[in-house]
Amino acid sequence: MDSIDQDPFGTIDAGQVAAPIPDALPGAERTRKLVLGGLIVLAILAIGAVAFATMNASTADGAESPEAAMQQFFDGLNNEDLVAAVGAFLPGESDPVVNYMDSINTELKRLQVVSSDADPESVAGLNMEFTDLLFRTEPIADGFVRVYVTNGDAFLDVDQAELPLGSLLLDNLSPEMQEEFETDLPPESDSMAGEEFYLVAVDEGGWHLSFWYTVMDAVFTDAGYGSPVFGESEIEAVGADSPEAAVEAAFREVLSLDLEGLISMLPPEEMRALYDYMPLVMDDFDETVGAVGSFVTIDLQSLGTTVSDAADGGKRVKIDTFDIAFASFFLEIDGSISFDGQCFDIAINDQAGNLGGFGAEVPDRINTCDPEIANALGGGLGGAQLPDTPDFLADIGAANMGIVAVEEGGKWYVSPTETLGDMVLEGLKIWDAETLQEYIEWVIEVGMETSPGLTF
Repeated sequence: MDSIDQDPFGTIDAGQVAAPIPDALPGAERTRKLVLGGLIVLAILAIGAVAFATMNASTADGAESPEAAMQQFFDGLNNEDLVAAVGAFLPGESDPVVNYMDSINTELKRLQVVSSDADPESVAGLNMEFTDLLFRTEPIADGFVRVYVTNGDAFLDVDQAELPLGSLLLDNLSPEMQEEFETDLPPESDSMAGEEFYLVAVDEGGWHLSFWYTVMDAVFTDAGYGSPVFGESEIEAVGADSPEAAVEAAFREVLSLDLEGLISMLPPEEMRALYDYMPLVMDDFDETVGAVGSFVTIDLQSLGTTVSDAADGGKRVKIDTFDIAFASFFLEIDGSISFDGQCFDIAINDQAGNLGGFGAEVPDRINTCDPEIANALGGGLGGAQLPDTPDFLADIGAANMGIVAVEEGGKWYVSPTETLGDMVLEGLKIWDAETLQEYIEWVIEVGMETSPGLTF
């Protein structure tokens, strides 16, 4: 299989994701490539994300057949039209992403990570062609089908200089990297013959592709669990009467290692694939991870929250304070973990001194705001003297981040997708381009100071 030599951002083979592994370089230059390579990947993902935000889910009636749904996806890629490509997927999966991606893209443009003219319906610098495609379908259950690509040709041509990247990225390229980045990459072509790649299609008054059902089907099939009886999950969606009650209930289920209870607090539409598949592994989970609860008890004593509006009717539940008590009769320890909004305080009662047997003295109390703790961490990695460190934690702490709850059928549930989107959005809002520039310079300087001769 041919490959594209994409130094400085790695080598891409078809079906793989490139990792930024440059050749031996001085510390600063090597770190610069890693940082900017990561930001460029973020920028490209952000361009694709806009497609979700511009998609009108109400018009996604589905295709006439599973094969037509798959063809719709590839037709969108052929035209570099990501809006059309994602239109082939279930609206119930994409809607939570829709709620945030337009705002996230606006923030990335403000921060100059992507250019102001980035267009998800015609991505500059990217040319994809998928021709002569043939598909094969394999039924899983009524209304659920695997759609395999059995034949066809794929062509990819990337013009790095034309990609819609912002000045925050481009201005930080060294002259050598600028020259490399402006160099045309050779196009890559390959045959898609075979039956390795597939997506799961779901019939809901029309056929849609499904990301989550594809992931769950692949994982559970490879693990030997097979397929569930769809739509007849043993896990009942429970939810709560308020956003804060939903977050507190999910918090308690996590601490008690109750997987079924946690899933019951997730939106049944958004996470329907988990409801269908997870009962297959529930017994194994209870016998392994769940059994830890027989040796350790963790109880939520109190939880203080603040509720604010998130996107599209969702509610952001910010955790202000909490108190947790824990105990283990096996290790003969007990204690507490508290958070007052700024500091974590951990109290440990090692009744029999068993923790000391692991080779380190365990203090009775640890407070993250204790100056001695900060001083102990100030030496950096391996005792290296690092340049002045930007206050990342203070920046993140200033963001209005929380867990997003959504309402379905009169009950409130914790949404993993919307929580992630909201955290990214709120995190971006606290920064400006100048601050990100300082962070880039700091990371590059750290790379030079701590490991100038380190190579990969």
